Amino acid sequence: MPLPRHIAPGRWPRRLALAGICLCGFGLLLMIFSRQDGLAGWLVALVFWSGLPIGSLALLMMMRVIPGGWNELLAAQGEAAVLLLPLAACAALPILVGVTALYTWSGADAASAFRAFYLTPLSFICRTILFFMVAGSTAFLLLRPRRPMFFVAPVGLIALVLFDSVIAVDWVMSLDTAFHSSGFGLYILSVQMTMALAWLIIARLLPGAEVKRISLLGGLLLTAMLLWAYFSFMQYFIIWSDNLSPTVAWYQRRSAGLWGAVEYAIGALQLGPAFLLLFPAMRQNRQWLLALSMIVLVGKAFEVAWLILPGASDDQQIAIPASLLAMMGLGLLSMAGWRVGFQWMAARHRSGTSERQVPA
Repeated sequence: MPLPRHIAPGRWPRRLALAGICLCGFGLLLMIFSRQDGLAGWLVALVFWSGLPIGSLALLMMMRVIPGGWNELLAAQGEAAVLLLPLAACAALPILVGVTALYTWSGADAASAFRAFYLTPLSFICRTILFFMVAGSTAFLLLRPRRPMFFVAPVGLIALVLFDSVIAVDWVMSLDTAFHSSGFGLYILSVQMTMALAWLIIARLLPGAEVKRISLLGGLLLTAMLLWAYFSFMQYFIIWSDNLSPTVAWYQRRSAGLWGAVEYAIGALQLGPAFLLLFPAMRQNRQWLLALSMIVLVGKAFEVAWLILPGASDDQQIAIPASLLAMMGLGLLSMAGWRVGFQWMAARHRSGTSERQVPA
């Protein structure tokens, strides 16, 4: 059975990977001018593109727990995206090496014994490594050639939510030690899952791929957008209603100057597609759904930058170009890796089907 035209073998994955490596290198070179700002830009790309395998892993486990039409439509694309976990782990290395330059807590006196233990470079590095070990082990058990054990998906989903909350606090929320939110981990997970779902829908709707139940994909994206809106708004609402000065200041920094305009852009790029997806004509139209999924991806990129750069960078003139170069570089590497992973998974599935058809 030949592969569809949009995923047929070719040379461009290698070219994409080479271009991605070059762009990542240029982005890292900006650390010569300011190590902190260069790392802040790299963190934006890391948080965004690591969301593709992490969010896809969560979606894939949900497909196993809640079987249905979405499994048939998106499982193959999700399996290929999960294979990008090693790339995400490698992309985290610059942050682990430069943790003392990026996070202010690494050189500050701890306010409590727990913070003195928890907020240290060594514990930060160990938690990041442990997270990727847990995610990688779960992905391995989930994608093994034999039929996975029934408990892998539900247990793995619980473990992923817990460990991803920890890593969201470490990577993003700890940039400002005065900011606290118990729902921040779930909010970041909703960002990752929405971003991953938009990517998988785009991959499924590429020219040449037949899709019979487009409205189901539109309904899934709408559900993800509404879930994201709930987690993001409830966090904002609780903080403002309690009038907690340190946490309110976190939002105030992200609503001043350039970031105020970015905040409005995020709302338009996220709530606009969600509103349009309420109409069946939009959910059932292939071109509209493809366009809205791309808009959602762009909005998520703005949102991740809005979350990180105002609190992590002192010089936006370095951090913004660094984030753009790193975003493009890791994006090209992710595209190349996803295509190779899709080809490999498709070949493995065909091989497994052929073996089952051979009589004993």
